[in-house]
Amino acid sequence: MVKSNWKQCRDYTLRHCPSWVTGGGRKSALLYSGKFGELHPLTFDPTKITMRLILEDCHELKGQGMKHGSLNRYISAVSKVLKFSQQMQLISQDWTVPRFIRFSEDEDALERNAFTADELKSMVTFARDSLMHDALADIILFAALTGIRQEKILTLTKDKVDFTNKIITVMKPKKRGQQSRTCGIHDQLIPMLVRRCNEGRTYLFGDDWLNADQLRRHFRKCLRHINRTDGTYTFHGLRHTNGTLLIQSGVNIKDVADHMGHSSTRVTERYLHAADKELAKRVNSIDFAIA
Repeated sequence: MVKSNWKQCRDYTLRHCPSWVTGGGRKSALLYSGKFGELHPLTFDPTKITMRLILEDCHELKGQGMKHGSLNRYISAVSKVLKFSQQMQLISQDWTVPRFIRFSEDEDALERNAFTADELKSMVTFARDSLMHDALADIILFAALTGIRQEKILTLTKDKVDFTNKIITVMKPKKRGQQSRTCGIHDQLIPMLVRRCNEGRTYLFGDDWLNADQLRRHFRKCLRHINRTDGTYTFHGLRHTNGTLLIQSGVNIKDVADHMGHSSTRVTERYLHAADKELAKRVNSIDFAIA
């Protein structure tokens, strides 16, 4: 039997594995299986891949800003290549594919902090004026003022924008059983959206980026600018920012839940805690002390 290297196994899987050829996961498969080649030589022997090696990969990728959900997709992609290649007899039948450790994605949700209004303004200004990156400034502002998830922003098309009623339709939201949901458009976003709708784009924001990783890399420059680099602030935090700002503006929690597409107000209650922190800051701004 011919001994195949990682590149040969991955290429074969991408060409012949049914779920990667025609399934909706092909884009993710290309992205996450490609990560292995960024960390190791393409000639790497697949049978030398161990649980320890992948755990060390995940540690490095986490240091680059990857969250647990993305790490699990990387693990799944590597595992898929190994299992499919073994089934197709590209690698030894005597070797056992390791059972890799998965990460708790619940921890990701707990680590996504919201930004303050001042931090949001600072990031948008920095992206536009210092980085000279209008696309980055636009998507940051849009994410924070709509609360739409990153993956839905990147696939948004102009037919989903209703300027007459000032609403955006989000297809296949995360809320179970829903085919679509709508959210309002902030007046400040109107000029940006009109411009982008008239530019002949396939995707209003997705055309600016090769993939989500490229967007995250550029966004981290803004995080460094506002000194939010402890790992608990991410692009998804812009969604939390939207919910928090709505709560702080006095919007009813039920209306916020509907706007965010939450399954219940229990999910939305996290924004109440963020609002409480802001109240504490305001109270402590009073110059008062007992000797």
